[in-house]
Amino acid sequence: MSDLLYELREKAKAEGNPVLRDKSFELLKETVTKRKPHKILEIGVNVGLSGIAMLLCSENASLTGIEIDETAKEKAQENYKIFGVEKRAKIFLGDASEIIPLLTGEYDFIFLDGPKGHYAEYLPHLLNILKKGGVLFADNVLFRGYVSGAVKTPHRYMTTKHGMEKFIAGIKTNKGLKTQIYDIEDGVSVTIKL
Repeated sequence: MSDLLYELREKAKAEGNPVLRDKSFELLKETVTKRKPHKILEIGVNVGLSGIAMLLCSENASLTGIEIDETAKEKAQENYKIFGVEKRAKIFLGDASEIIPLLTGEYDFIFLDGPKGHYAEYLPHLLNILKKGGVLFADNVLFRGYVSGAVKTPHRYMTTKHGMEKFIAGIKTNKGLKTQIYDIEDGVSVTIKL
């Protein structure tokens, strides 16, 4: 993986951009390298660095991204050009809650890193467009330790915590799915549609 990508990640972190944490980023790359998906959906593109990593790990993949912030979307498109993947990536600008239900076709890899409180709401739609054998990779599922109970949840995060618990229940109890939750950083779930 390119040193430049790691440099850009460090720069984004220094600028206060929410980039995928290091161990989670390595797990994402490993998972994509192993699965070699063709069609990737990324919810929460930010400045495009995770998307670039996925495209570099799976040379024949194309990526569809959703990003609500116009400045982040423009920066992601600039970054795609730097790495020569701009022809393989397109971004929808807008609210994932409005865009996800409109998506058609099938994806063999979905990277969910959008608004934490909406994961449970997105889940049925994502499972509809996830191919059999496809992977749903979700970040922040343990949400600062609040979901596991390791840390007491402040009142203002209760709704998000309950939403995340509902999402986890949805991926753990569905017989058509096989899920592993990694207790690294903010928590990552890797779900395979059987």
